[in-house]
Parts: sequence; C-alpha cells; structure tokens
Amino acid sequence: MSWIKELPKLTVIIQKDDGEHLGSGVLIKSENNFYILTAAHVLFGKANKSANASSFKFISEFYGELTVGENSTSFLINDEIDAFAVKICSTCILENYPSLLFTADHDFPSLKFCFRGKAKSVSEKIYTVYNNSINGVSDGLIQVKIPPEDYTDFKGETGSEVLQGYSGSGLVISNHPDLYLSGIVCSVSNDNFSGVNCVCISDIKSHLLKGLDVIDLKNTVDLVRLDVRNIRTNISKEIISFTKKTNNIAIRNLTRKMDLFLPSWNEDDLEDFVSDMLIWDELYQTKVVGNPKFKELIEESKCELSRGNKKFFVSSAKEGNVKFHDIQKEFKSIVSSFFSEHKLWEKYISTVSSGEIAKYLANCKLDFKE
Repeated sequence: MSWIKELPKLTVIIQKDDGEHLGSGVLIKSENNFYILTAAHVLFGKANKSANASSFKFISEFYGELTVGENSTSFLINDEIDAFAVKICSTCILENYPSLLFTADHDFPSLKFCFRGKAKSVSEKIYTVYNNSINGVSDGLIQVKIPPEDYTDFKGETGSEVLQGYSGSGLVISNHPDLYLSGIVCSVSNDNFSGVNCVCISDIKSHLLKGLDVIDLKNTVDLVRLDVRNIRTNISKEIISFTKKTNNIAIRNLTRKMDLFLPSWNEDDLEDFVSDMLIWDELYQTKVVGNPKFKELIEESKCELSRGNKKFFVSSAKEGNVKFHDIQKEFKSIVSSFFSEHKLWEKYISTVSSGEIAKYLANCKLDFKE
C-alpha cells in the first residue's frame, strides 16, 4: 500500500488568483520534464481557451505552489480532448518524486482505481476516492464506477454534486504493486453518483504529450488468473444450461443433493460446484497426471476421509446441511495435513478439497433422508 503515501506527491489543486477553487490536477514527469495534467475545462471553461494559464495557481499537496513556464510552448491543449498540460519551470525542486508509470491497460476485470483531489466545498480538505472500477468506455471516455459507500464528503453527503472539483485529478491503479496512471477525470456522471468519466492516458499521449511512455501493465499474472476464473465461471453457466436441457446425470445428482444439503441453494451455488470441478480437472491434468507423489497424497487424503466406510444418520435437511459442511471442513483439514510437508503444493489445498467434494456430490449415490 506504499502508493497511498505517494498520492500527495502527484496531487495538484488549481485555483484562481483570488483563491477560488477550480479543480484538481496530477503532477507527472515525461522526458525529464514535469507537467501538470488536468481537464481543460477546469481552467478555461467550455469555451474560453484564450486565458493565460500563468494567471492561475497550481498548488502541489506535497511540494507547495508550483511555478509554470511563461512562454506559450509551456501550455499544451487540443480541442479534440478535454485535457490540458502545463510545463513546470526547471527551477522547481521536486525531490523524492515517485516512479510513476503510464498504462492504457485499464480493462482487467479485477483492477481497482482511486483519484485524489479537492471538492468544491468549504471543507478545504483533500480526499482520495477509493474502490473505483471500470464500467466501460463511451464516446472515447473511460467510465469509472464509484460505490456510494466508499465516498462521502465531510458532511456525510453522497451524490454527483459532492464530486465537483475533482475534475482533472489522476486516475491511479490502486491494487497493483507499481504506481500506474491510467487517465484523468474530466467530468462527473449525471446518473446520481454512478461515477466519473476519464480521458485515457493513450489519448493524452496522442493529442498532448507525444513523448509520454505509455506501456503495457506489468506483473499481471494474478489479474489474468482472476480473469480466467471469471471466464471459467461463464463457461460453467453454459455447461449447466446445456446439461439441464439434456438431463445430465451429474447435474441431476448435484441439484438433488443440494436440495437436501443446501435447502435454500441458488444458481450461484450450483455454478460454484461446477466451477470447482472444472478448476480441479484442469489442475489434475497439469499437476497430478505424471506426478505420482502428488497423486498419492491426494488418494491417501481421500482414503483417510472414507476410512471405516463412515455412515451418517440425520433427522432433517438442516442437520444434513450442518453435517455436509463438517465433512467439507474435515476433508480440507485432511488434505492440508497430507500436503504440510510439501510447501510447493500447499496452495492447492482449497482446489483439491473443493474439487473432490464437488465430484463426490455429482457422482455418489448418497442421499440424506428425513
């Protein structure tokens, strides 16, 4: 979470000479020059782009007031996007500026984002809006969804009005080990706090800062793995739909036992069992087949659970549900004990236990009867 400490070094508050708060910005570095990125309308409104940017105050949360260049080449603007860049004078000393990277890879399903700035309120406080996610792209702008419970102003109010003033702030990935900027906030959604719209960093590169080094997101193994799991879940839905139509015996077995073990089960529960089997089957093919030691450990754990040909007698579906969860817990513990001496395989404990329980439900003939 070290990026939290770095956000103040990126955050810029933009004011008029008289101190009126206009919006927010983000301090970036490109080709050994520092720039302030913000939404163009923060400074110039919707029509007026003739104002001199040097008449505004750019105040870094960490470095204090920043001096901008005096000549026209210091100000970069393009009518095609709502974005503006102003170069910082080389006389400004910006020590300990963080290593900020730029990426347009914003569409991984598991990514979370934040942006930091100051609302147009009397609180005068700077806040970070957390736990945002990408909701799609519309008219070239990234739509960012903000959960209402994750942001309120200092009065405890939510809604689009309290986000006025955040325009221009940087959209930063918050669940990646490196510090990445994906874009800048340019407008607040009109849909009762659904979120904000952002200019993508690739458009800023195309229209403003040609030398900006926009790269692919690194270290995405976990993100891709989660994305694959989501795909697998969608596949499991298709499998369930197909097997129901064909009266598949495994799905029939699953639903019949779930009626007994999980009386209030829903489609998500069924999908979880099917997904567990799919994940376990993939692991079985890649890790177990051809690895006799791994296979032996799994088989021993299964034998341990069934030792003595255990039978359970219950008087109700509720009691059966409790017993079923006890079996799940016990089997996971057994698998864990067999893998305890093999650290490389510890991460497979949940997959093995969940997958085997799911297969057991789909294949066994056991029923709980009242």
